[in-house]
Amino acid sequence: MDAQSGMPLFAASFDFDDSACTPAPSDEGSRDVGNTIVVEKAILASPSRTFASSDDSSQGQGDEEAGVFDRPVDVEDESRKRKMIAIAMGCCIIFLVVIVPVLVFVGQQQKRSDISATVAMDIPETMSPSTSNEPSSSPSNKPSISPTMTTEPSSTPSSSASPSSIPSFLPTVTTEPTTTPSAHPSISTQPTSSPSAFPSAAPFVLFTYGESLYTDNDLGIQISVGLTAKQIAQTGSRVSYANGGQSSISYHDAMDGAGIAQLPDGGYAYLSNAEKSSGAGGVYGLYFNKDGHITDYKALLTGTSRNCGGGMSPWNTWISCEETGGGQCWQIEPDPNKPNHNSPKATLLGGPSGGDYETVAVDNTNKNKPVFFVTEDESDGELRRFEADGYGWDALHVGGRTTYLEFLDGNRFQWTTSLSAGENSAASYYPNAEGIIYHNSTLYFVAKVTRTLFILDLNDMTYTSERTGSSWVGQGSFNSQPDQIIESDLDERKYIYFTEDGGSAPGVHVRDREGKYYTMVRGVPGGRYSGDETAGIAFSPDRKKFYFGFQDAGVLMEVTRYDGHVFN
Repeated sequence: MDAQSGMPLFAASFDFDDSACTPAPSDEGSRDVGNTIVVEKAILASPSRTFASSDDSSQGQGDEEAGVFDRPVDVEDESRKRKMIAIAMGCCIIFLVVIVPVLVFVGQQQKRSDISATVAMDIPETMSPSTSNEPSSSPSNKPSISPTMTTEPSSTPSSSASPSSIPSFLPTVTTEPTTTPSAHPSISTQPTSSPSAFPSAAPFVLFTYGESLYTDNDLGIQISVGLTAKQIAQTGSRVSYANGGQSSISYHDAMDGAGIAQLPDGGYAYLSNAEKSSGAGGVYGLYFNKDGHITDYKALLTGTSRNCGGGMSPWNTWISCEETGGGQCWQIEPDPNKPNHNSPKATLLGGPSGGDYETVAVDNTNKNKPVFFVTEDESDGELRRFEADGYGWDALHVGGRTTYLEFLDGNRFQWTTSLSAGENSAASYYPNAEGIIYHNSTLYFVAKVTRTLFILDLNDMTYTSERTGSSWVGQGSFNSQPDQIIESDLDERKYIYFTEDGGSAPGVHVRDREGKYYTMVRGVPGGRYSGDETAGIAFSPDRKKFYFGFQDAGVLMEVTRYDGHVFN
């Protein structure tokens, strides 16, 4: 604007402070036109900018008096810069508050995953966090593989170089043993220096046989969730040893009844019958060390025929029964260091005429006179009771007294000296008797053809019976003939384990003390084992391994729990 006339020098719709364009007064009372043109050019060159006035408090008095223009300031650019700074600061805050804790959390998860992956190579698959709230009273000699969740604060400072600003809800992982017991169990990948009072296995996982079956296509089986299996021997192939070697002979054909003998060195022998005819049968021993690894395989009895079932004696020998006309029950010593190891011998259990014998059970309540029970797989095959005159190897070869089971009216029974009475009772009530076990004054045995389980109370001399598989729980079925049975007094639920002969999915089935049946493992229905029979069921001495096989296929398998605990 002209200082004298007050008229604008130009007209434009620019947004700016016109006070910034007011020239300072001069002695001559007017502003040089050249200056006005300069200002006009400056304004036209930067129409969007607003200039600060020369009377701004930040300017010096000399400048105000001289009317010197301040350096132009781009307000929009400044505003944009302030916005960018604010955004950057916001990003930093978000990074510190959100991203950093997430990265810390992911890192902790990865560390735990790495440790878990390392430990998982040697442990069962099924895991669950420990729920114990009690501290360990002594250090363990094995790494603990189960994280313990706790909401309690740690009583000792963290080993981290700097404290975390975010509370952690993950278990603490340490790779070094502590010198004192912690307030809560911790994860350690290193064993401690002294043994624990109890095994440091995976957490116990409760499951029910047959509640859910999963298919192992490689093995051709369906097995209860909570269990896993592997093949350890195959008919016609040499047995692989833990040291990398192999057996000098191939695994035997037609495997059938089996037992486990514990050895003085902590190992054990799996004793397996061979049900081959014409003198091609016998008994073979698969030897394991104390860690459950195979170390040897050899023949223990040869030259016999159709060795079917059998049973263990109270003095840890195996009794193998021939299921053939005139067959006998043979005693075998599995311990290589015992004098009778290489001298198997026929016992008195089968009598002078012999028979088609199956399985043996023993009542060792009176150790001076143990009582043996023997089944015979014939339509009129009597159940024999042999009372020995002593204890040990010779008790089955000298002396003794034999009687026979006779059922009476009113679900009663007696032991008779009449062989014919025993045969008639068998033909009428229990034809083709097979597996038999004794437990707590009770005798259990199965009649194969009628698929019946008989339960004899030896104290009050009464009996009951039921059809096998009649009260079913879970998946699977038990529709074919029962064969061998085993049981263990270590099992609080008093499970009885059955093998099955025939059907599209022969399996191993279980009965609890309430009379309910379950499937433990079976062949895939209609699969490679269709029409076969399961055989050779036995537990390792510590009950952490279970053995069974398919007779025709010639496959022997070892079953364990995922969590590594004993079967129960």
